[in-house]
Amino acid sequence: MTTSFDARRVPFSYHGSWMGISIPRQETSLFLRNYHGKPNNVFALRPLLAGEPVEFEMTATPARLTLKRGEARIEICFESTRAIRMRGRGLGLQMGDRHLIYRDAPNRIVINQRSALRRYGIELLRGRVELRRLVPEQPVFPRVAVISPDEDGRWELALDEFLSTWIPLARAPFETCAASAQRAFERFLRTLPAGRPEDEDARALAVYVLWSCAVEPCGIIRRPSILMSKNWMSYVWSWDQCFNALALARGQPALAMDQMLTLTDHQDEFGAYPDSINDVELQFNFSKPPVHGWAFRELLRRLPQRPPRDVMDTMIRSLSRQADWWMTHRISKFELPFYIHGNDSGWDNSTMFKLGVPLIAPDLAALLVVQMETLAELTAERGEAAISTEWSRRADALYQRLMRQLWRGDHFVAVRLEDGEAVKSQSLIPWLPIILGKRLPPDVREHLRRGIQGHLTEWGLATERTDSPHYRPDGYWQGPIWAPSTYLAISGLRRCGFHEMADDIGARFRRLCRKSGFAENFNALTGEPLCDPAYTWTASVFLLLSETE
Repeated sequence: MTTSFDARRVPFSYHGSWMGISIPRQETSLFLRNYHGKPNNVFALRPLLAGEPVEFEMTATPARLTLKRGEARIEICFESTRAIRMRGRGLGLQMGDRHLIYRDAPNRIVINQRSALRRYGIELLRGRVELRRLVPEQPVFPRVAVISPDEDGRWELALDEFLSTWIPLARAPFETCAASAQRAFERFLRTLPAGRPEDEDARALAVYVLWSCAVEPCGIIRRPSILMSKNWMSYVWSWDQCFNALALARGQPALAMDQMLTLTDHQDEFGAYPDSINDVELQFNFSKPPVHGWAFRELLRRLPQRPPRDVMDTMIRSLSRQADWWMTHRISKFELPFYIHGNDSGWDNSTMFKLGVPLIAPDLAALLVVQMETLAELTAERGEAAISTEWSRRADALYQRLMRQLWRGDHFVAVRLEDGEAVKSQSLIPWLPIILGKRLPPDVREHLRRGIQGHLTEWGLATERTDSPHYRPDGYWQGPIWAPSTYLAISGLRRCGFHEMADDIGARFRRLCRKSGFAENFNALTGEPLCDPAYTWTASVFLLLSETE
């Protein structure tokens, strides 16, 4: 099966590479891009006909990006994580956009853009290259490079990404490189669990989104990691990666564990996880909701075998320190943990925060109860009875405080830390303590089920009820459907025994993705894709819900 996609929405990239090719938002040209530090539009790639830029059609598969103008074309493939191949027939190519470009050999040029944190060596394998000066009185900068065909109308080049010193490589034929990339994707695709027949085409695209958003270790990123996107959300956020880990667990267990361990690499001395990571910086200004204990328990159930003892040691120690951080440094006078901002909750602008922060939130306490339950189970398995008993005691105590202070008979509320004022929101968040499962009394489970039902649309779970005065169709967390909230709700419904409802919500979300791809979020009433159009946790949740095994 050939997987094709729209490279205007899903960047053309390669497993492990920090490079991609796409048309960035607010741009009309195709760009070579990299993701070092932030998404960088390194330089434009403009097809030329008779020396002038022309419009073109674009098609993409995991192995090949093709730009066509009638019978003329340019083809692009990855040779490796740090090398890209391009060739043309009937079309030339302009590379660069007011860049520092210089020739260091007759068939070699270098493009240097400081903000991209890398340089790019262009080795011409066939054809001609001309450096065009854009400002007559400045002979070196700025320039563009123009690639022209030989007399037979063809050209070919190799592009290498490098730091300080360019060492050109021995070059395999273009078709060999493209075939190798296709085989690499197909091998990855075959490792992951089978999906439902109606999801076949969408499943292949979801796997491509995951496969292509992987980056190799670089800078402070110490292990293979999945970026959230190679559009503009090109970071690892510290709850997003949990959903990617779950989707990868059965077929790519090592890569799945790397997604969990990348946080332990950067946990601070107090036990906090960073809000986000890229290869040059950590952000601790916010945190993210502690889904990690819930996710690790789910991950262990999905992995083909338990991780080695040292990895289990690392995860238990890390999850313990994270739970202690919340319960020590983010604990309120009400003895319940609090968020300092919507960003802390992962639901950045949710209406639950409409009365301000800090905010004691029911989902936060519920997730920490689950994390403590997980730690109690894992330490009991290791024969650490006293430690296990203490985690169980702490989980029970936190649960009792949650129910005593935030449960209002048929719903949960959040409480403003400043004055204890209750916040009754029409957000989906207050219903997510359903993740506590059978620990909840039957009547509480039923009330939570009904509350979740009130958020259900044709396409899935709106993050704000659609009849709320605060509902906004493109309101980020004030209405649109999101993958993580969907999966947490489904997980909780299943833990409570509401399997039919869980399956129904899952089916709606899968149909949404078949219609609209794997966007960051979706209009809850129309299913229209919103924000970043190729987001890995959306692809991962689709794959999890599509599994037939």
